[in-house]
Amino acid sequence: MAFRSRLLICHYYVSLNQSKINMKRFFSPLVLGALLIVSTTTFSACQQQTDPVAEKQPEAAEAPKIPAETNTGSVPESNPEIIAQKEAAEAARQEAETIYQNNCQSCHSMTPPAISAPPIVALAGQYRARYSKKAGAVADMVSFMKEPSVGKSILGSSTFERFGLMPAISLPDEELEKVAGWLWDQYDPNFQGGGDCQ
Repeated sequence: MAFRSRLLICHYYVSLNQSKINMKRFFSPLVLGALLIVSTTTFSACQQQTDPVAEKQPEAAEAPKIPAETNTGSVPESNPEIIAQKEAAEAARQEAETIYQNNCQSCHSMTPPAISAPPIVALAGQYRARYSKKAGAVADMVSFMKEPSVGKSILGSSTFERFGLMPAISLPDEELEKVAGWLWDQYDPNFQGGGDCQ
């Protein structure tokens, strides 16, 4: 009987070891499968949470039209209307810059040093300091360019002592308005010089 009990005990241990091996083989894929399901579910749940950036992107496409000078957000390039507006704005900017190059650049450099008149960036800064709205500044610039006078100028007397009074510009009002609007847009908040760059 001792032999038989030893045999049974031995058989029991062998069976137990085999069942442990079988359990490992059975449970390992089961555990891995469960982990895979849990991680997939968790990942899916995370993806379904609302993303504030993704939610705002469609709104940007439907946002009201904002002038280019204040629009700092990105706009989808696939919208034909927006593309046409950008192209028209770029064409107008180029036309105004050409007017500047043909009629103003010989005296007004873009940035210091001054040639024979205050640089454009300095003038833009002076107009931005005095006017809160572009339309009022453009109207006064056009008036000054048509009939320059010390009284119409935004610059101090030291500017006139240094450069004198500019001659009247004989261009159509439409071109004067374009170049005046372009000058307003040349404002650089980092520019530290005065109106005459002394």
